[in-house]
Amino acid sequence: MISHLKGIVEKVSESSMIVDVGGVGYEVICSLRTLNIARDKIGTPMHVYTILNIREDAWVLFGFTSEQEKVWFNTLVSVPGVGGKVAMAILSALNDDDIYKAFLNSDKTMLTRADGVGPKLASRLISELKDKIVGKIDLRVLPEIKNSESAVIQDVISAISNLGYQRIEILEAISKLDIKNDENFELLFKKVLAKLSHGA
Repeated sequence: MISHLKGIVEKVSESSMIVDVGGVGYEVICSLRTLNIARDKIGTPMHVYTILNIREDAWVLFGFTSEQEKVWFNTLVSVPGVGGKVAMAILSALNDDDIYKAFLNSDKTMLTRADGVGPKLASRLISELKDKIVGKIDLRVLPEIKNSESAVIQDVISAISNLGYQRIEILEAISKLDIKNDENFELLFKKVLAKLSHGA
């Protein structure tokens, strides 16, 4: 299988780009975020992570600027009925943080920003993938939090987990709190616990 390409960006269209690798031009289907990067690299080298999708009628090569984007694609297409086109639409409409938050907060509206994703499909995606995705969520779902504050939050997550709450519940509660820069363990512990007690 073709896992990545390193070559010259020859051409960029609305949904794909041509990467010249040793004189062979590979057409790669990409998200808008990847294509926007590629447009700035026309005529220069680019490293593209890829997934080769072999169908009866065609071989389709999907491309990504990062391994994380490639992981998202594989995760999304693992849902029955979700193909590469829909996965690329989601990756085009949402950045990594948006996708994390959509699943963390079961936000169907955010997922429907993508072309071809209606409320029913958004609900199915959340139903089938939430536990899988949220279990891997880290503090990227809270980009406004500084590194110095992350340790306090992790301590709070650990302490409340010991009380029997699930990590998913705790992260949902934290994501909805207005966390101050000078928040200490005791204050944050009480705020998160109160949020959980009254329903996150």
